[in-house]
Amino acid sequence: MQRWLSWCALAGLLVAAPSVAQEEYLIGGGDTLQVNVWKNVELSQSVIVRPDGQITLPLIRDVRAEGLTAMQLGKQLAELLSSFVNAPNVTVTVAAPTNYRVYTQGAIANGVFSLAAPLTARQLLARAGGATADADLARACILRGTVRIPLDLTIPVRGQVSAGINPVLNPGDVLAIPVREVAPGRVLVVGEVAQPHALPYTEGMTVLDAYLAAGGGTVAADLKNARIARLQGSGETSEIPIDIDEVLKRGVMQKNLALAPGDILTVPFKRPEERILVVGEVKTPKTIPFREGLTLLDAYVEAGGGTEFADLGSIKVVRAASDGKKQELAIDLARILKKADLSRNIPLSPGDIVMVPR
Repeated sequence: MQRWLSWCALAGLLVAAPSVAQEEYLIGGGDTLQVNVWKNVELSQSVIVRPDGQITLPLIRDVRAEGLTAMQLGKQLAELLSSFVNAPNVTVTVAAPTNYRVYTQGAIANGVFSLAAPLTARQLLARAGGATADADLARACILRGTVRIPLDLTIPVRGQVSAGINPVLNPGDVLAIPVREVAPGRVLVVGEVAQPHALPYTEGMTVLDAYLAAGGGTVAADLKNARIARLQGSGETSEIPIDIDEVLKRGVMQKNLALAPGDILTVPFKRPEERILVVGEVKTPKTIPFREGLTLLDAYVEAGGGTEFADLGSIKVVRAASDGKKQELAIDLARILKKADLSRNIPLSPGDIVMVPR
């Protein structure tokens, strides 16, 4: 076995990459759909897919949209409406997709990107602000479920789409760019830190030393679930869980483990339940890392504010209750904005979905 595993193979172990991979966009919760029924204006609607995956339309009421393409849903709606309308012609358009998400990992600004249309790998690299100075662009890869697709981003292209050079990303893909191979006398720090890079190893170096030398964690860092990847004498790589949050906030220094030459410290992105999703009629539907004190107004502003079609008086916050069921909180954001009535500017909870209807 080689002294070092492929970085992308290791990233596949350390990152819970989404397994979605398809050529056509699949509708999901939070998407805004435009349903048009030809010559039936009263039946044409703009609807948001609820967290339960369903939409509500006149005459046919609740219909499951999640997991279907726009064309499949259009055919299904036409069949259901045929009991009320003679030969209905139904067209469904995904007006504001929120489930075409791709991810970045490694020597690049780490995060989640909700796309309105497919991007190529290089377009995503540009949108993320480019790679860091330590990036090994020749050994980049795309993690697509359990499949690793090698990607050489050093080869010049002129906008063309090409497998292995500039492929189009599928929903759920992770664009992973490694830091240049760490030498045995170095420690690699990657993930949600300010400056992912390789550090010269020094005797007695600890997790906290490496973490602080990399600039500390970003606002999206999941410090409780950091990992150390360490090569064992057998040639196998083991993973050591480390709670950096416990070291920093509680001073539990026995958790501040000593590092070994060649260790790779990964600080992952926060789990989905530690994020806020803002969807619907906002300028930039997005996922926001949860932080203490985050309010509805904060999330609305971070999503770019409402579009010209936004119904700010009927905003809903979907929240998981303690029994696992979903509850909806109706909020009049127009009142908050126009009358400075901050009594309804509620604090958000991890996992909340803010839905701004049309």
